[in-house]
Amino acid sequence: MTRKDYVTIAAALRETLAHVASNGDSERLSDDGRTFNSGEQSGVRRAALRVMEALAADNPRFERKTFLKACGFHFHLA
Repeated sequence: MTRKDYVTIAAALRETLAHVASNGDSERLSDDGRTFNSGEQSGVRRAALRVMEALAADNPRFERKTFLKACGFHFHLA
């Protein structure tokens, strides 16, 4: 995969996380009529972490912190 692919994946995760997070704990309808809740926010975060690990396994030069920042995460890795 290329850097462009990583950027595209991170952007998709960032947009999804932002959309779900903007709904808070209440359920609201998405553009396609589905409802979102705080459990989905946690699910998006778990998915982003799994994707990050898969990309890192594929590329030894992959930068986890850079990817998480591009995804919209605001915390530090241990």
